[in-house]
Amino acid sequence: MNGFRLIFAMAAALALGACGKANTTCSDEAAKAALETAIRDGLQKIVLERAKGGDGKLAVGGSKIRAAIADLKLVIENIRTTKEDPNSTKRFCTGNLKIVFGTSVFDDAAKAREIAGLPGLDEAADAAGVDKGADYLTGDLDYSVQPTDDGSKIVAEFEEADAKLGVFGEVLAASLLRANLENQQRMEAENAALAAKQEEEAINAANRASIEQATLARKTADEALTAVWQGLAPEVRQRLLAEQRVWIRRKDAACKVHGLQSATDPTGQTVATLNCQANEAQNRMGQLQNYLSIQ
Repeated sequence: MNGFRLIFAMAAALALGACGKANTTCSDEAAKAALETAIRDGLQKIVLERAKGGDGKLAVGGSKIRAAIADLKLVIENIRTTKEDPNSTKRFCTGNLKIVFGTSVFDDAAKAREIAGLPGLDEAADAAGVDKGADYLTGDLDYSVQPTDDGSKIVAEFEEADAKLGVFGEVLAASLLRANLENQQRMEAENAALAAKQEEEAINAANRASIEQATLARKTADEALTAVWQGLAPEVRQRLLAEQRVWIRRKDAACKVHGLQSATDPTGQTVATLNCQANEAQNRMGQLQNYLSIQ
């Protein structure tokens, strides 16, 4: 909102009656009524803008916004005239605006701002130069009042109100958006959990496939080694039996160490161990094949 100026005006459909144009003052009931209407219209424009989603559509219905604004209690007091020109019917005024939101609105707004990663209500109020109570915000508001040319209505305008009126509107908008933000937060959490589950399932499937492939490689190598062993003459097998048993123990121990050193995750260690055993079996098969030629 900073960087631009909001100017809201509302012509109150109230006759000036006996007061006349020249006698209009900041404290006239008609002037106060016109100002209150302008404030509510200004709040509505702010809330409508804040309630738009990324697609430009309202996340909260317009009727709900209007009802929430109608429920607000506005108190305008300590009104004083800051400037007047005897040649003009326009009066410049300052008054203390107090908007009572209610504790539930404050609670909803605080939670919504927390979800959105925005500063808390106290910090927002301080930045806008308004005071925050248990269920209300209050601060001085500069405005002007002026009757129309025919004297039938009063126009109330307030300028440089973006910071003060803006924080009032943002509090109300945040309270109305709490449910939407919580739903969005819940959906994001659910989507993140689903994505994490799918990733975990994919990793587990890949791990199982890796283990199955390594297991098959070891099984194939073991079967080939057994075939070569069985193809040796009985006396050769007898002569090599002790050596074969030592080789088996050494292979198992060495491959276990290799697996532990090759990876930190259990799957990687298992795959490395199985592949090591397959390679050792192939190497041993080559050694035993030399005895086939000399039988």
